[in-house]
Amino acid sequence: MFSSSLLCSARTVKISDVCSKHPNPYNCNNILNSVPGASLGADLNSLSKYVITSAHVYAFDTITLVHNITRSINDKQLKQRYQACSMDYDDVLLSLTQAQQSFVSGDYKGMKSNGQTALKDVQDCDWKPGNDQSDLPNKNKYLEDVINIIIVLADFLAGVY
Repeated sequence: MFSSSLLCSARTVKISDVCSKHPNPYNCNNILNSVPGASLGADLNSLSKYVITSAHVYAFDTITLVHNITRSINDKQLKQRYQACSMDYDDVLLSLTQAQQSFVSGDYKGMKSNGQTALKDVQDCDWKPGNDQSDLPNKNKYLEDVINIIIVLADFLAGVY
């Protein structure tokens, strides 16, 4: 019984521990405390699955926004910038799918690497629209925070922390 208790506690993590490794602990706390039951301590596998799925859904919602903005713009140069952003988000979705596959297969280094690739693609999109008055910059920032959580969780799962 003692050894199974150790095994369970090794797979459970406090949100404050995860967020202490995040570039923006305040945003990390807000995001993870919104996960049902996570404030009491979270199973790393359940939390990782939830966060990766949430990131994927959010990225899909964001690319939908980008497509809607692109259709409504007449300025050719600005339209090209949003189209480039759309391609970045295609890559984000692919990288998040690969992060999910890596997680499921127990390849936590791959999970982290795919998370880092997704993060770079979101950051690439962030600068492209310039003076963007839409909700895209806020969506990019939120997704960056969520993806950084994936990267931190991958390190916890890999035993780095």
